[in-house]
Amino acid sequence: MRWIGYIILVFMTLLLFVVTLLSSVSVDPLLTPFLFMIILGIVIESLKAIPLMVDSKDSMQIFLMTVISVLGGALATYIVSVYLELGAIVAAGLVGIIAASTVKKYAVEVYCGAFVGMVSPAVLHDFSHTFLAGLIAGVIYYLSRDTFKGYGGRLGTIAFASWIIMTLISNVQLLDTIHEWRTFGGSIVVYSFGAALITYILSLRLNNGAVMASSIVTLTGGLILPAVHGSSAGVLAGVVTAASFVGMSSKEKMNSEFEIAFSSIIMSIMFIYSANHFSGAGGKLGTLAFGSVVSARGILFLMKKAAHRRPQ
Repeated sequence: MRWIGYIILVFMTLLLFVVTLLSSVSVDPLLTPFLFMIILGIVIESLKAIPLMVDSKDSMQIFLMTVISVLGGALATYIVSVYLELGAIVAAGLVGIIAASTVKKYAVEVYCGAFVGMVSPAVLHDFSHTFLAGLIAGVIYYLSRDTFKGYGGRLGTIAFASWIIMTLISNVQLLDTIHEWRTFGGSIVVYSFGAALITYILSLRLNNGAVMASSIVTLTGGLILPAVHGSSAGVLAGVVTAASFVGMSSKEKMNSEFEIAFSSIIMSIMFIYSANHFSGAGGKLGTLAFGSVVSARGILFLMKKAAHRRPQ
């Protein structure tokens, strides 16, 4: 079953990144070669990840607790975001902090569900769609639990997959809007860089754990940025949230602040140029982070290989 999870994660990531690449040809053709390199990095690292897949112990109890935890995170975040009107980013941050503080054993699963619940209220859907998306995400989490461990953004990619599936099997419709975020691209890069590094430091250097670290950064961004940036606050809060997922990477996958910084730069560029694709889907921010971490590792691998082949 691990192959099913692997294929879902890779396919959903490439779906978002390839669509972004194709659209960049008409928007900013000079950037197209760099986006192609990003996708090449994803392919290389995805192939390298195959031998690292392991078989975890299967049991009905593990399956049920996984699905229940993901579903619980999805519904809790959705209720706080939509019915309490606190917004998706603040809701996900709160749910993550509470989960990391109370149900540590299943905090990762709950946080994965939180990304499902981050679906935009403007997306054509209802509560039942969120419930079903949470169930689908729980199953995908279970199927993919043995692959891509330690890569930041993996949880969001699972959530993203659940909403893409929902668009195929129901009347859910994602947003069809046009955004232009290149005008404040500098701020996006800076916030991405800072949020990823702070999350990484909180998680690994200060031993707070990935879920707690990302939740703190996400919640802080969601509360403070509206008071600082006005109309652009929503976009920048989204950047901070996505970058915090980059910072959730394990020491084995991102073993230095330099690698985190490199991933955050890739993420910021993809954030800008994917603005008009799959808008409103829960988990899109995580998918951007996951693809960026995977790509960064793939690109760095190619760079090291090239350096070793140079004549001495």
